[in-house]
Amino acid sequence: MKTLEFDFVVVGGGAAGCVLAARLAQDSQASVALVERGRRDRNPWIHIPATFFKAIQSRDVEAQTSEPDPSLENRPFVVPQGRVLGGGTSVNGMIYMRGQARDYDDWVDVFGCEGWGYADVLPVFRRQERNTRLGDDPYHGASGPLVVDDPSEKHPVTQRIIDAAVDCGVPLSTDFNGAQQDGVGWYQVTAHRGRRQSAATCFLRPALGRENLALLTGLDVSRLRIEGRRARAVEAVDEAGAPVLITARREIVLTAGSFQSPKLLMLSGIGPRAQLDRHGIEVIEDAPEVGANYQDHVGAPLTARMNDNLGLYGADQGLKALGHGLNYLLRGQGLLTTNLLQGGACVDTSGSGRPDVQYNIAPFAPGRPGMPPLDFHALQIHPMTMRPSSRGRLGLRSSDPADSLRFHAAALGHPEDLDTLRRGVRLAREILNQAGLRELVAEEVWPGPGVSVAVGSNNLDDAIRAQARTIYHPSGTCRMGGDSEAVLDPRLRVRGIEGLRVADCSVMPALVSGNTGAPTMMIADRCADFMLADIA
Repeated sequence: MKTLEFDFVVVGGGAAGCVLAARLAQDSQASVALVERGRRDRNPWIHIPATFFKAIQSRDVEAQTSEPDPSLENRPFVVPQGRVLGGGTSVNGMIYMRGQARDYDDWVDVFGCEGWGYADVLPVFRRQERNTRLGDDPYHGASGPLVVDDPSEKHPVTQRIIDAAVDCGVPLSTDFNGAQQDGVGWYQVTAHRGRRQSAATCFLRPALGRENLALLTGLDVSRLRIEGRRARAVEAVDEAGAPVLITARREIVLTAGSFQSPKLLMLSGIGPRAQLDRHGIEVIEDAPEVGANYQDHVGAPLTARMNDNLGLYGADQGLKALGHGLNYLLRGQGLLTTNLLQGGACVDTSGSGRPDVQYNIAPFAPGRPGMPPLDFHALQIHPMTMRPSSRGRLGLRSSDPADSLRFHAAALGHPEDLDTLRRGVRLAREILNQAGLRELVAEEVWPGPGVSVAVGSNNLDDAIRAQARTIYHPSGTCRMGGDSEAVLDPRLRVRGIEGLRVADCSVMPALVSGNTGAPTMMIADRCADFMLADIA
């Protein structure tokens, strides 16, 4: 068996792993290994902003598929996940959204996560960011490694939808990450000068020249080796199937995401006792909440067919595709420089005083997860839950690392989430019916004119359950907290095990109100703060 040894071993080269490994390697006296089962981020579709839909359909993404979900008319809930260096930040829609200040304050006040309040995490967001428009203000940074920019081109249909939302009373926003999140406007994005800005390109790549940082791709970690209640090593296999043992002198950190991090803990004997006993896995730490608390943002997109060829349908075909490609290659301009999902809104639909529905606005109709866009000129106003009440669970099928997880999503398992989407669809239809959009729209395709959005409409509920889908933000399955039931303590250490932490989206005790790419990179940076302080 091939054996390697490092001070720190980071398992998972996604959004969190790239940030964490680069930070740890700043200590020149510490050796760091970043272990990723996918390949390097060399797929060209990754780096061209507008082609992320092609990246999602490539081998760099794998889907996690749930058991039939009763809350979705027994449909499975399909959640694509990046399996490539950079993880989700290499294949996502590049929307830069941090969530609300109260999200982080709730982590402290409700869950006992000391050190994670908004005042604690805002400096981390700022030091990571290099914002091309907002610069160095109280909410943004100007000198960090992650370039955050405005859309390079703004589609006129998206502008019409933004204007229609304003006509409905939604305030105009110029910064979803500033003092207030509510409003409608243009997103800021992690794309700059026609190139995606991922955790791999912005954080890891500049660090790869350091002699103390090793990048190990194509290694599939199967379990952790724990001796005397201390995590000592990770067991992996390479692409040829040969075993590899990677020993950690100091710490192992799981940054494998909300599916793989809890799976590795359970395969290693850290998880619910009854489940581990069932699969013949020696129980090292009975941790009932490993794999529990699964959360995701869930959406149901209002879709309309347009009268004129004003949308993006066909832009990736024939002479249109050739023209866009030449404009991008020769001038660095045009459609391919944009992330396509350029506009959005965060709206308080419940009167709670904080936005509870986020809308993605698009001049085309993205299909279901992992599928190509719909084949006609369309626009979409896509409401999604921001703070879901539904909770799912992950479990093992067997002790074989190659087996898929048993995934119970319960995507709309709590009635509050269905109620939130009802309100979201109602406002989306109100926006669609504004005078500025009526002339563009030939027909509403979903939920369709036959579906009433009135309060108490049963056919709206049925339509939402049939159409609801992931927004690609799985979280919460290794939650941190101040209580003894939490998988992790607030410094991200696995309870009951020495030398082992988790630092990815799975640690969130409650999902943030917005996209998860930026918060995940923040979590990794915060973990590095804790680890470097411990060895100082």
